[in-house]
Amino acid sequence: MPEDEKLVDYLKWVTADLHQARRRLAEVEAAAREPIAIVALACRFPGGVRSPEDLWDQVAGGVDAISGFPVDRGWDLAGLYDPNPDSVGKCYTREGGFLHDAADFDAGFFGMSPREATATDPQQRLLLETSWEVFERAGIDPDSLRGGDTGVFTGVVYQNYGNRNRVADEFEGYLAVGSSGSVASGRIAYTFGLEGPAVSLDTACSSSLVAMHLAVRSLRQGECSLALAGGVTVMPLPGVFAEFSRQRGLSPDGRCKSFDAAADGTAWSEGVGVVLLEKLSVARERGHPVLAVVRGSAVNSDGASNGLTAPNGPAQQRVISAALADAGLSTSDIDAVEAHGTGTRLGDPIEAQALLATYGRHRQAGSPLLLGSYKSNIGHTQGAAGIAGVIKMVMAMRHGVLPETLHLETPTPQVDWSSGAVELLADPVPWPDHGRPRRCAVSAFGMSGTNAHLVLESIESIESVGEDAFHGTEDDEGPWPVVVSGACAAGVRAQAGQIARFAEANPETGIGDIARFLAGSRASLGVRAVVVAGSAAELRERLDSCETGLADVTGRTVFVFPGQGAQWPGMGLALWESSPVFRDRMLACADVLDGLVGWSLRDVLADEAALARVEVVQPVSFAVMVSLAEVWRSLGVEPDAVVGHSQGEIAAACVAGILTLRDALRIVVSRSAIIARDLAGRGGMLSVSASETRVRDLLAGTVFLAAVNGPESVVVSGDREALAALTVTCEGLGIRTRAIPVDYASHSPGVDRIRDDLLHALADLRPATGTVPLYSTVDGGWADGPTMDDDYWFRNLRRPVGFEQAIRTLATGGHHAFVEVSPHPVLTTGIEDTVEELGPTVVTGTLRRQDGGWDRVLTSAGSLHIRGVPVDWGLGRGPHLDFPTYPFQRERYWLEELDPPKRLSDQATLDSWRYRIVWKPVAENPPLPAGTWLLVTRGGQDDPAVAAVADGMTAAGVRIERLTVGELDRLREIGAVDGVLCLLALDEAADLLTLVQALRDVKAPLWTVTRGGVQVDEHDGVPDPRQAAVWGLGRVVGLEHPGRWGGLIDLPEVVDTEAVKRLLAALNGTEDQLAVRATGVCARRLVRAEPADGVAEWRPRGTVLVTGGTGGVAAHVVRWLAANGAGHLVLTGRRGLPAEDTARLAEELGVEVTVVACDMADRPSVAALLAAYPPDAVVHAAGIATPAAIEETDAAGFGEVMAGKAIGAAHLDELLADRPLDAFVLFSSNAGVWGSGTQGAYAAANAFLDALAQRRRGRGLAATSIAWGAWDGGGMSTFSPQIQAGLAQSGLVHMPPELAVSALAQAVGRGETCAIVTDLRWDTFTPRFTALRPSPLLDDLPEARRAQSEPGEPAGSEQATPEFVLRLRATPAADRPRLLLDLVRAHVSAVLGHSTAGAVATDQAFSAIGFDSLTAVDLRNRLVTAVGARLSRTVVFDHPSPRALADHLLGELDTEPTVLTDLDTVAAALPAAAGDGTLRSRVSVRLREVLEQWHALTGTGLDGDEVDLDLASDEEIFRLVDSRLGPVEH
Repeated sequence: MPEDEKLVDYLKWVTADLHQARRRLAEVEAAAREPIAIVALACRFPGGVRSPEDLWDQVAGGVDAISGFPVDRGWDLAGLYDPNPDSVGKCYTREGGFLHDAADFDAGFFGMSPREATATDPQQRLLLETSWEVFERAGIDPDSLRGGDTGVFTGVVYQNYGNRNRVADEFEGYLAVGSSGSVASGRIAYTFGLEGPAVSLDTACSSSLVAMHLAVRSLRQGECSLALAGGVTVMPLPGVFAEFSRQRGLSPDGRCKSFDAAADGTAWSEGVGVVLLEKLSVARERGHPVLAVVRGSAVNSDGASNGLTAPNGPAQQRVISAALADAGLSTSDIDAVEAHGTGTRLGDPIEAQALLATYGRHRQAGSPLLLGSYKSNIGHTQGAAGIAGVIKMVMAMRHGVLPETLHLETPTPQVDWSSGAVELLADPVPWPDHGRPRRCAVSAFGMSGTNAHLVLESIESIESVGEDAFHGTEDDEGPWPVVVSGACAAGVRAQAGQIARFAEANPETGIGDIARFLAGSRASLGVRAVVVAGSAAELRERLDSCETGLADVTGRTVFVFPGQGAQWPGMGLALWESSPVFRDRMLACADVLDGLVGWSLRDVLADEAALARVEVVQPVSFAVMVSLAEVWRSLGVEPDAVVGHSQGEIAAACVAGILTLRDALRIVVSRSAIIARDLAGRGGMLSVSASETRVRDLLAGTVFLAAVNGPESVVVSGDREALAALTVTCEGLGIRTRAIPVDYASHSPGVDRIRDDLLHALADLRPATGTVPLYSTVDGGWADGPTMDDDYWFRNLRRPVGFEQAIRTLATGGHHAFVEVSPHPVLTTGIEDTVEELGPTVVTGTLRRQDGGWDRVLTSAGSLHIRGVPVDWGLGRGPHLDFPTYPFQRERYWLEELDPPKRLSDQATLDSWRYRIVWKPVAENPPLPAGTWLLVTRGGQDDPAVAAVADGMTAAGVRIERLTVGELDRLREIGAVDGVLCLLALDEAADLLTLVQALRDVKAPLWTVTRGGVQVDEHDGVPDPRQAAVWGLGRVVGLEHPGRWGGLIDLPEVVDTEAVKRLLAALNGTEDQLAVRATGVCARRLVRAEPADGVAEWRPRGTVLVTGGTGGVAAHVVRWLAANGAGHLVLTGRRGLPAEDTARLAEELGVEVTVVACDMADRPSVAALLAAYPPDAVVHAAGIATPAAIEETDAAGFGEVMAGKAIGAAHLDELLADRPLDAFVLFSSNAGVWGSGTQGAYAAANAFLDALAQRRRGRGLAATSIAWGAWDGGGMSTFSPQIQAGLAQSGLVHMPPELAVSALAQAVGRGETCAIVTDLRWDTFTPRFTALRPSPLLDDLPEARRAQSEPGEPAGSEQATPEFVLRLRATPAADRPRLLLDLVRAHVSAVLGHSTAGAVATDQAFSAIGFDSLTAVDLRNRLVTAVGARLSRTVVFDHPSPRALADHLLGELDTEPTVLTDLDTVAAALPAAAGDGTLRSRVSVRLREVLEQWHALTGTGLDGDEVDLDLASDEEIFRLVDSRLGPVEH
């Protein structure tokens, strides 16, 4: 070749190589810049945000989510706060952004024990739950990622959850791992089986954005194909607040005022956010949703700047430029920035200047950069701050709106805003349309100097995944299998409710799409349900009643083919039309049959007469069975073994591959024809419900054992006359029999006559080895395919069917799923009986008589899936649905610090008595109410709130029946309802009592709504005492009628759509005392008050008015007032005191005393009293308590109790409104705090007092309401020994008066508004209080939680029969009801405090005589002890009068003496005999005689473990008695 040609070739090669190098370089560069798809988001943030949609509602609604410090973490809230920023160990703010349910976790779902869950940092637990949610939101089954290269990148700042001084020993060994930051990502990777990079990092406030940056890099470099990225913050300890208070870095009011002139510090907050990332090309290929894309990101450090923790403007500019370069964009391409915006005076100006110097330059006129910060809504979530901003901006791009930044009134003057085109988002604005994709950026700057910046782009620039990628089955008409699973039955039921609500709210979404999405994108968890439905109505109905099962079956699957008897006219016809697989196999059978028989397979399926002929029914049954086997295989259910019963073994051999379809059909056709010709009419068969052994004993003559189907299921065959005689014999023995509809005797010697003809017909049969093992019911072992020749098929008809032995062998050999492949199950019962004790096993049929369509096939497949057998539903892939994520069933897990040993001084005792009410934000997402609800209003008013609630219920699909309070007599016309919503209290409480009484026969929960009835925090409006009284009454209704009570909900002043939505959701939640506010929903909690920090006591002076001051506990207060500075005591009572008594009292006290008779409910009298004796302080202790059940309380009695206490206090408040007072003390009661049975009016009055105190404080007036427990030495709690005993039984301990008065002085001295002072034994009180109805009120009280978790359930005696029952047995039957009734009345009287049983009428309703949940459980426990029976906790409510309860007990007790009863009596007498040497010998002889008589009667002898009584010693006799009758002391 010439040199020039070589040169040309070389140049061509070099050029081609250069082109290839350039192409590869371009591919590498493109890969390095490929947009990263955000395919899903999940989060939890303050204000009840549990999803990205909640977050959007929050920012779009301008919601301020800041709240008070959490009350359930053991923080010393009183000791922590000090407005002085220089106080060591204190902080000057009391608010922030908190996940108030951070302690709640579904431990069982993630396979954690309660101990491990408690010791695991809630940050790790939140990451687990949100990671699961983000996979589900992407439409990815989390289990499908196990073993794959998914990466985990997590930002986590706090690692101090385990930093407690002293915790329970049980947590040792868990704390180090549970609190480790590295485990935050590692636990996710471990739990989900993810094998890509797992990285935890802490760059302080930029952690989550740095984590996202690393995830993007890892995806682009191919380290992982899918990545979780995010961050989390939960503050288990309050030290960070004190630390930053020293630095003056916190906002006093707990709010970030980003970029505002009023910015005064940051606000610490909590949250978790997770995003799921994937290369855009991969996301498109896999059909995952794409919410937005990451175009670029960058991370850098401040370096050696002006301070370790100070922000650095130039570094921020550099990281912005680097991120834009990574994205290939310029500053003008970005529309908005989600700023770091912490609200500090130092940080915000530096950040703003950096933004002005970058994004503020080179922009088109009228297109400024729009700047905002999510921190203004929720505070600074620290390790989750960056990811919070990302989620907000993704949602904003999708909605096309930029939300407002809260608290933004005047831009900070520390920034020259004119230096660039940057505009603050003081109001929400539509996203600017620039004719290109929406783009934004997110900043996060760490305290350590690590800065991160990330550029996002909307998906408009990327073509979406085409709908043509989705495909369904042959048609979309259904029915469809809707599969549901969970970690527990409650989770499945909750998810079923989610599906029903989703289907109802999205009617445009077909059931098929729902079924496809659930089957293809949800994990198959351990508890399952399958609902088969063809319409939305069917789906809702069946979801409401779906049954769950445990996926506990492991092992191999067996196809079971029955013999004759499963057939029915029409079998297979529906499936012929709906299942192509079934139809094709049936057509194949028909093709073979066409050459063998003279009838059409399709035609005879519905021909009842034809199916009565053996030569037709057997070939048809075979065809149906082998076709159904193909259907099962099409669903992914392959047999690991097959077994056949009688002629069903032919189908089994065909499915196993031993027989070809043609050979199998030739056997069936030939054999059935010969049977019809030579055996028909010569015998019969009988099914006998007894064991094989027993049946063999009954066989005689010409009756033979034909088949053993189960432990108690046998078939015999023979002559008809002999079978008839056997039937009569069985009836006489109580053995059930059933004639089988055949007229020949299979599996008996009668078959021998056709042997030669059958062998001749099948002589050329050539069976194969087969592909599926077959267990022979003829030979009792695994079949060798080639040996299943002509002789085998004769023996198959002649020999007994060993079906039970076959099933037992298969089950013990690891086969635990049995599928009867037939048109109707005839063997499943026998199989179930056989395998009952052989481990978890599932047995199912295929079709059922008159139920032979595709829906039945799916239902049968569902029964396998539920128990753990894999099923391939073959639904194809459907469109992605925004479906609710798994409803975790959470419980509280929080590491409690053990209290150091306390020195129980008087002050320590007082501190242990002090409690308070707090309101805890909750974020429940229960289903909205459904069905029919009764709405009760006052009528005659146009209250917008009532209209809003009614409209909201209607919009939610609830059917409303409305009644006014004057129409309650129409209740019977309405019929059954699912709930009652009382809006009477939106006006006042007067009619609530009437309503409760009117609803006596309505078995539906009653929810009562108020507005302004409670005050959730100091920023909330002051409560209306009249509304508060409703709460007091309602709490008592909940105790007296636990099954009929729903709860109490307080609405905000403005009842908007969001408030109504929260109200409706609350009606199905677990809380029963809630306040709906603009910031979310709060639940009422009882917590311990903080110990006194420096005791300040009230020192009275001048004139002190004491109402009710002439008796009871007021006497102790009067003495203390006189001894501590009061110069003049004005005491009021209803009757006053004689002058000489007053003088004597004054002399005793050493101060001036005036006693005045005054009815505090009479305003003129009170006015006259105050005019005559203007007080310097007031102690309002007047009041009466008249016990009465709700059902028995009339308006007059209710009003009387309210008058002196509540109305009297209101008069004092109004008449002294303009007079400065040192103290205004109201004597309230625990009854107003948590309720008390038979004290409805008293509880209402005391709740009124508590709210009155709050209202006075709101007006700047003195007020302290003290909700007292039980005082010793006077007062209502010591009126009688019975009352004292009742209180003690309930756990209330009487407080010494001198200490109680000290508690009063301290409460007033500290300026407390509402104090709770009580000495309670929580281990006694809690189980009784919560026995019939859980009380979330106590959930944040550690002592109450412990009391509820500890066992203490009384049970019926398992040992000696109680003395009362022995007495009852000895009583004539006619007298037993009276004896039981006397017992019940005696215990009822004791529980209620009556001195005699006669005080309780026989038929008086328990609800009418003062029973509540506490007394009901007390009565139940007493009766359990007395009669030794197990009684339900609700027995008193289920049988609501003494006679009804006595009748119930009579039915429950074993009142007839039996031999075992007599033996119990003997056993009880043996201890005394054992101690008497003379008697011992005589007892031994008598026991020998009794046992010898027993052996003679029963025909049994001594087994190897027994002693020979003739040779036994006395000691051996007693050992024998010990072993049989229980141990005897001797």
